[in-house]
Amino acid sequence: MRVAELVLEALHQHGVRQVFGIPGDAINDFTYALRNRSDMEFVLVRHEEAGAFAASAQAKLTGELACCMGTAGGGAIHLLNGLYDARMDKAPVIAITGQVATDFIGTGYHQEVDTERLFSDVAVYSKTVMDPGQLPGILLEAIKAALSERGPAHISVPTNIAGLKVPFIPGNLQLAKAQSRITPADAALRQAADLINSSAKPVILAGIGGAEAKADILELARRLKAPIVRTLRAKDWIDEDYPECVGGLGLLGGRAGSKAMDGCDCLIMLGTDYPYVDFYPKTAKTIQVDRDIRQLGKRTTIDVPLHGDVGSTLSALVPLVAEKSSAEFQQGIRTIHEKERKGWVKEETSQDTPLKPQTVLASVGRLAPDNAIFLCDTGTVTAWSARHLTIRDDQRFVLSACLGTMAFAMSGALGAQLSFPDRPVVALAGDGGFAMLMADFVTAVRYELPITVVVLENRKLGFIALEQEGKGLPEHSIDLVNPDFAAFARACGGVGLRADSHEGLQAALAEAFSNNLPTVINVAVDPGALIVPPEITVDQAYHFGLAKVRESVLPIENALKERIGKKDGKG
Repeated sequence: MRVAELVLEALHQHGVRQVFGIPGDAINDFTYALRNRSDMEFVLVRHEEAGAFAASAQAKLTGELACCMGTAGGGAIHLLNGLYDARMDKAPVIAITGQVATDFIGTGYHQEVDTERLFSDVAVYSKTVMDPGQLPGILLEAIKAALSERGPAHISVPTNIAGLKVPFIPGNLQLAKAQSRITPADAALRQAADLINSSAKPVILAGIGGAEAKADILELARRLKAPIVRTLRAKDWIDEDYPECVGGLGLLGGRAGSKAMDGCDCLIMLGTDYPYVDFYPKTAKTIQVDRDIRQLGKRTTIDVPLHGDVGSTLSALVPLVAEKSSAEFQQGIRTIHEKERKGWVKEETSQDTPLKPQTVLASVGRLAPDNAIFLCDTGTVTAWSARHLTIRDDQRFVLSACLGTMAFAMSGALGAQLSFPDRPVVALAGDGGFAMLMADFVTAVRYELPITVVVLENRKLGFIALEQEGKGLPEHSIDLVNPDFAAFARACGGVGLRADSHEGLQAALAEAFSNNLPTVINVAVDPGALIVPPEITVDQAYHFGLAKVRESVLPIENALKERIGKKDGKG
């Protein structure tokens, strides 16, 4: 068995069925080996970044290995953004890159890049195979690192090595999946239970790390009469369709989440690394559960750190916790949440044109099939999705959460659809994010992937505008000139629909969710729609007002400068 063949066989035994990338002379042995396999497929993307996003999305959704590939030089470099997304969201991806022949490494040869060094920051493991005999060890170490550390591992293979025979092939290429569960010490569990039992207003902050312990978390919430505040990533497994959940936290959350955090006397953090320290309570006692000991106390002061899996920890903790008799605090937070959501209904059902983005996301959520998988891009679409797209029990919601990079949604949808061919896949993107890697819509057409891409077109980088105004600056360098995205989709061989009205939106969504074809819905949305924080501070109001004043004054100022300049020119 040759080097390229052994790599692919090991990946196949660990569940990899697609390899995303673009061919090149430094990886020709890999693409040839894939050509001879019927159980794995090389998915030709139009940009390696899209391939890395596709692999990252697969790994996030399945928890299993995914793979992307790039040739020497630029092909390898193009993978980096997608791999950083995988690294920061803890997704196990194997990245294979080609390299110049071993004789030329270190000589500044054509397309030579020190990929081992280049990938050393993004990858949990990065090595170059300099001899076929090294491959079994490097290969298994890379797979172990990706799975155990939940991140991308990188293997660089020089072009003169990939086609050579491996002198020794391990009898078993598949690693046994670790079944271990970490449970905190009894004394720590007792301390946590005592703290909870002495509290009157407990709150649960649930993150993506609690996904596998959903039933335990709900049981704890019901026993404590505690509201559950979720992080944005946790929207993937719990949302407002559960009465215990009172929505999100932070600028993309709601007032109920903020009030719950401000009013609690005991915060129970479950599988979360929520980074925004300003939203943590100032005086509450805090318990944190995480299987990664490095996360404990990373964001806020912890009174009882519990090193363990959320599920096994709660299985041991819940029996020690006394049931609360009063639901007054929980009901008060619930009332705030329900009042806020009623206020959102007006925008979600608006008939105004241009369409409100709140209307678009609410309509998508209402009409999407019960088993839909949503992939959300970064920008204002993130905020609208966080608040106005309700994820039902069997649906999924994935985004570039920690890196927060644009262009993830549609590229990720390619990977999601290949992993789940029988489920509807919906990419939610703004015009800025979609345009970055829109060429890969043709990849969906080529491989007959019936993804639906909803493009919210406000003709500007809306979130950047919000950030500029937040600093008291006028909008600048954010306006976009767009092609007709629906016409583009049709030119690629897919379905392109345009929605400019409420009726048109409903019709377009109904068609997209029933036609089983790659579809882009180009939705014209109100560019002036405001993302209002749950609580508006005096400082925020001041800077927003200052920005608006500057925006109105700047054209006058520029006109005066132009007029003065003309007068000076006349002498």
